[in-house]
Amino acid sequence: MRMGANTRIIFQETGYKEFLRFLLNRAVVALAAAVFVGLAALGIMALHLRAAAEPPLKTAPPVSVSTMSVRLVDDYARVASYTGRLEPARQTALAFERAGLVTAVTKDEGGRVEAGEVIARLDTSQLEANRRQLEARRRELAAQRKLAELTLGRQSQLKSKGWSPEQRLDEAVATVAQLSAAIDQVTARIAAIDIDIRKSELKAPFAGHIAVRSVDEGAVVAAGSSVVALLETDRLQARIGLPPAVAAGLSETAIHTLSSGGERVRAKLAAKRRDLQTGTRTATVLFDVVDAADNIVLGDLVTLDVDEKVNERGAWVPLTALKEGRRGLWTVLAVDQSKTHAIVRPEAVEVLYARGDEAFVRGTFRDGAKILTAGINRVVAGQRVALSEEQGR
Repeated sequence: MRMGANTRIIFQETGYKEFLRFLLNRAVVALAAAVFVGLAALGIMALHLRAAAEPPLKTAPPVSVSTMSVRLVDDYARVASYTGRLEPARQTALAFERAGLVTAVTKDEGGRVEAGEVIARLDTSQLEANRRQLEARRRELAAQRKLAELTLGRQSQLKSKGWSPEQRLDEAVATVAQLSAAIDQVTARIAAIDIDIRKSELKAPFAGHIAVRSVDEGAVVAAGSSVVALLETDRLQARIGLPPAVAAGLSETAIHTLSSGGERVRAKLAAKRRDLQTGTRTATVLFDVVDAADNIVLGDLVTLDVDEKVNERGAWVPLTALKEGRRGLWTVLAVDQSKTHAIVRPEAVEVLYARGDEAFVRGTFRDGAKILTAGINRVVAGQRVALSEEQGR
């Protein structure tokens, strides 16, 4: 056997034994590669045999869904809520008409007062002294007039007998008239002092509660300075801003139901203002509260619910039929039904109003379209479904 050049070189350099070891290593590597290839072929063959032995998978049955037929309408009714404030029918800051020293304030903040009850008093000692002085002056003038009247009588007798000139009689008449006028003047001044004394007592013009007490005893107040703020709590009013059209449609004889602090309040329309609020473009409407719970607080918010008709074409659908879509829109899943199968497709809708468990929407669906009413998370667009009992709307 002839050896190649490489073989002769290896045989010459390593000898015969080394040459045999080299051939053995080459044979082992070739055998391992052959075994690996054989095992891989056997594994692939086994997988094919197992796949052939397994039965084919069955197609999943369509998902059963509940549907309803939507009916388009030209309008819908909604409940609009308008918020206002509960306030007393009358409220005023009570003050004295004259300056003076406050000697008594009979009511504290939150105190109940009745109409005509005295709330505060001013010092009247100076007024009473002036009144006594004027009374004395009036008595003095009355005495002088009595003397003048006697003189007038004597002058009249003398004149009738021709013993007294006309001038004396005229002077006597004038003196009586002057003294009578002076007495009337003093009487008027006494009446003015009596008025000031009466006005030194600050009385409640109506029944209610004290909201603010601004002055205590010992203070010197100027005329018109507020002493207390009085609220008429026996008669409450609700002041609510409404759109002009809504305000015009309110009944003046009906009893309206308001809500405040979770309590229901019955009220009757009291007045509608003719002017509009420039900021909100609303008309102010006042309601007289017919009955109110004791826990209702003045200044609390009050809400009026008004039924309104909105001219908008759309349909009512259950909330469970709505699925959130893109860009603030919603979708419903409509069903296209043929002779052999039914497939789901999405329809874009816009929610216009929601109440309870349903919503009024407008969208791309047609009148009479069947939409899924529940379980919209179990199906996707294009999926086959089986229709269960249909609901009407």
